[in-house]
Amino acid sequence: MIEIYQVDKLELSAFEAVLNSSGLAERRPIQDRERLQRMLDNSNLIVVARDIKIDRIIGISRAITDYSYCCYLSDLAVDRAYQGNGIGSDPAPNVPSVLS
Repeated sequence: MIEIYQVDKLELSAFEAVLNSSGLAERRPIQDRERLQRMLDNSNLIVVARDIKIDRIIGISRAITDYSYCCYLSDLAVDRAYQGNGIGSDPAPNVPSVLS
């Protein structure tokens, strides 16, 4: 079962793992851990998909929003083993409730 929910903070290691397993690492500064941490620290809307059976984050969407009108999605990464199952089809399910 996959659970999708918003988080306030995300561990850098979880972010790196999903970037690598999704293939998105090829287009991100994966070797620069300080930059990756700043990317997380300065994102104000992070949604994760977790496979509850194995207790592992298998998808991440990272966005910047004004919490009023605009929301810019900067990353959408889903582990290759889970791609094609609709996990990224609603990358930020909590966005409508956040943008009021």
